[in-house]
Amino acid sequence: MNEHLFKIDEDGLVLFTQKLIQTPSLSMQEEDVANLVAEKMREIGFDAVEIDPIHNVTGYLYGDDPEPELIFNGHLDHVPPGDMPKPYSGKIVNGSKYGVKGRVIEGRGACDMKGALASMIYGAKALIESGFRPKKTFVMTAVVREEMAKGEGIKRLLEHGLKGKMAVSGEATRLQSHLGHRGKLEFTIGVKGKTAHASNPSQGINAIFKMCDFVGDMRSGYSLPSHPMLGDCTFTVIDIISKPGRLGPITPDWCEIALDRRYLPEETAASVQKEIQALIDNRSNNDLDFKATVELVKDFPPLYCPEDEPVVKTIQKAREAVLGDEGGLSIWKFGVDGTFIQRAGIPCAGFGPGDERFAHTPEDHVPIADLIASSRVYAEIIRSACAC
Repeated sequence: MNEHLFKIDEDGLVLFTQKLIQTPSLSMQEEDVANLVAEKMREIGFDAVEIDPIHNVTGYLYGDDPEPELIFNGHLDHVPPGDMPKPYSGKIVNGSKYGVKGRVIEGRGACDMKGALASMIYGAKALIESGFRPKKTFVMTAVVREEMAKGEGIKRLLEHGLKGKMAVSGEATRLQSHLGHRGKLEFTIGVKGKTAHASNPSQGINAIFKMCDFVGDMRSGYSLPSHPMLGDCTFTVIDIISKPGRLGPITPDWCEIALDRRYLPEETAASVQKEIQALIDNRSNNDLDFKATVELVKDFPPLYCPEDEPVVKTIQKAREAVLGDEGGLSIWKFGVDGTFIQRAGIPCAGFGPGDERFAHTPEDHVPIADLIASSRVYAEIIRSACAC
């Protein structure tokens, strides 16, 4: 790692990351951490800091041109700690237990994504303390309700006028540039049967058996597309229920599954639902006792930012200036709020500390070296995007 023009307050960055982790902020419970973030942004000299009614935090460094050039995006909430020991410790430990060199900070939300939030804010702090004043406006967003996978926080900011010409998501990328992710669709598929006494099942139509036939059709006869960068589409069953249930010896007359289908930018929820309906129709044509419905219940859109977009080049050049090379291009397995930013017409790519493999796991942590390196890169991204 090369030293760069902007000096990062490394001790302050580490302490602030710890403080964020030590402040629980489940989705819908982000007020305390939002106040902490807003207070820090005001302290370091953002020109304006706002907290909206649902606790999104937005900070501005104003340039001569008031029209925002660059948006940084992160989220304040984290998933439940589950069985994670001491999830809010923010403890510094040797990273060897995670296969990482150097020291890491442990705790729920460390890599997803309080470490990145701290690094973004301290990157801006380094710029402000250097005396740099942007000619173009920079916007820092720390949003709520990201983990609910509906984009409620970022969509509210966009609906209330958030603008920019490019955006960077700070979700974990292992200090590489990420171009996007597949989208997620969730469908409810229900199959109707007919009840009978379990001692005489042939008198009924077992909805579970009929559902098994349909799932078998999907596993053997459903072709899925692929993308050169985003990879293969997938589907899987993530839940199953039947009725009336096991309180009496009765064959079920209803079976329902939740189907997760990952999809590409060239697909739509409607086109995928049409494919599933075709499988249902084919099964119905070959089995007169098969009756099923399909309903879309969730749509988290895909994100793809082409590598020739200015924001990708800006990230790569900043990384090269700070770390010595442009790094690689990759994608996230999980979804990020950047997809809603991109859909609003603002190209969005990703760069952040930490490894997404540890997100939502008991091993949630972020390397301190990543925090410092990403903060330097963030400072250079702001400088290069907003300097002229």
